[in-house]
Amino acid sequence: MDQTEIQLLVFVITIVLLILAISLILFFFYFQQKKTVYLIEQKESKIRFEDEITKSKLEIQEQALQNISWEIHDNVGQLLSVAKMQLNILQAGLTDNQKVKVFEIGEIVGKSLQELRGLAKSLNPETIRNKGLIDSVAHEIKRFNRLNFVNASLTVSDNPYKLSNEKEIILFRILQEAFNNTLKHSKAKILKVELNYGTSHLDIIAEDDGVGFDVNDKANRDGIGLMNMESRTKLIGAAFEIKSIENAGTKLYISCPK
Repeated sequence: MDQTEIQLLVFVITIVLLILAISLILFFFYFQQKKTVYLIEQKESKIRFEDEITKSKLEIQEQALQNISWEIHDNVGQLLSVAKMQLNILQAGLTDNQKVKVFEIGEIVGKSLQELRGLAKSLNPETIRNKGLIDSVAHEIKRFNRLNFVNASLTVSDNPYKLSNEKEIILFRILQEAFNNTLKHSKAKILKVELNYGTSHLDIIAEDDGVGFDVNDKANRDGIGLMNMESRTKLIGAAFEIKSIENAGTKLYISCPK
């Protein structure tokens, strides 16, 4: 084999090896790309699945709250109405002193009926859809002040706008859970709520002056439904943050896209 043939053979082998190397590299990148796409699809599928589970849970919760609302309004409310009517009838054959006492009892029953109906409205998602977020939160604030649970206030920025029904219901439920924690656990005297309507986001702040808690403690997070609040905000693409300092209160911050 002469020198030319050897050079030609070396050239051909080099070309073949080069083609093989390029093919292997291309195959490797193709495989990596397919693997990346597969992992992304798996992750997205898992997120969609978790979102669907969360949505289903929320739908079940909303249906349960609606049923409770109907029970309070129709059954319990009706019973209290009948009790108030019976007390009014009873007054006819009583002495003046007894009439005063029965009247006072009737007033208590009437106020209880009013509060139960107000509670029923706050539990019913249809009421929130009809009233909107601002009026629903304002209703809760008035109820807290009326019952002397806490000194509560609501501030709404100029130019408010309506979000989708889903977003407003979820945001209201998060605030309800936060309010419930304030009333049950915080020993707060003051509760301040702000609804700041920006050009692209609604920023919500709920702040109390209570005893606070350790936000990193799992028992605390589970006990106040923090995981539930976080999952709800993720469902509507909102940002969620809660800060708390011992004996210095708790501050909840939500930023929801318009």
